[in-house]
Amino acid sequence: MKSKAILLLAIVTSTALFAAVITPYNKAKPPTLSLPQAFEKALAALGSETNDLHCLEAKVDGVFSKDGEWLFTFYNIDAKPKWVTVEFNGKIHVEDIRLR
Repeated sequence: MKSKAILLLAIVTSTALFAAVITPYNKAKPPTLSLPQAFEKALAALGSETNDLHCLEAKVDGVFSKDGEWLFTFYNIDAKPKWVTVEFNGKIHVEDIRLR
């Protein structure tokens, strides 16, 4: 019985922590950074890699910043995705997504 209570507590705690980390963006308020400005910053962050990549998705998200960010998904000719996140404050994150 004690192990079931500990397991339940662990599940509840991890769920609460996960929910606290990822806050969905409030879609009722407009982004404070325009899509063209964010896309320009994303391309600058990729540098010469942009010759091999094409963007297939852009959306507003709230993973890195509670204020929101633009998330761009780029792919290369081998269909390997790369994420570029541009926070509304200008901070940029580039991540390779390795699925294989």
